[in-house]
Amino acid sequence: MADEKLYFMIRDALAAFLKFNNRMEVSGTENIPSGGALVCPNHTNYSDPFFLGAAVEDRVMHFLAWHGIAEMPLVGPLFSRIGTMHPIHESYGVAEDKNEVREKLDTLRDLLKAGELCVIFPEGTIKHWIRPGGDELDEFKPGATRLAAQAGVPIMPVAMTGTRWVVANVINYHDWGGPDKGFWIPSALPVKVRVRIGKPFKVDPAAADDREVNARESERLRDVISDMLDEMRGRKR
Repeated sequence: MADEKLYFMIRDALAAFLKFNNRMEVSGTENIPSGGALVCPNHTNYSDPFFLGAAVEDRVMHFLAWHGIAEMPLVGPLFSRIGTMHPIHESYGVAEDKNEVREKLDTLRDLLKAGELCVIFPEGTIKHWIRPGGDELDEFKPGATRLAAQAGVPIMPVAMTGTRWVVANVINYHDWGGPDKGFWIPSALPVKVRVRIGKPFKVDPAAADDREVNARESERLRDVISDMLDEMRGRKR
């Protein structure tokens, strides 16, 4: 069970810092549903969950997270105490223990059905400063749309810009065909960050069991977030 008092105390302090340090702007908060929804943001940086948490004021969110966050000094124990982080052992979006993933997804499914907000980053990995592909969205993993269909809840798309440069995720050699080893610097660089919350939408219920339908719905989600990012960056499609 989440420690809501501690969650909101940390959230409020974090929001105040990010609005000062990163001039964080949030739009679309009117799109946050009152019931259960699966929150699906783009993913570029270790800082993404913190900006997302700060952007949503009145709801507790549960995060499916990379196990490395749980092992970080200070941050890991704090998240563990709050009770809203559900870590899995994975590398570049590939799970190391499928039974562990199944267990965590079952937990998130129960939370969604109970009316909670849960977060999955469909890309499954961040974008390092030195990498091929730049800011372009990676392929979306199919787990998010499948979970939303199984739980019978809408997906709330979220687009974030600027977060990639907040924590110095310098390089990971996996991006260049090497091992999953990299170099990053703990930091909170004062980069301008914007968070836009999109309108929730329902996925096709068949995505719960049909791989082809789920793949189509996953690509639909990617297109929605891509359009949001293009609009935020002033691009024309």
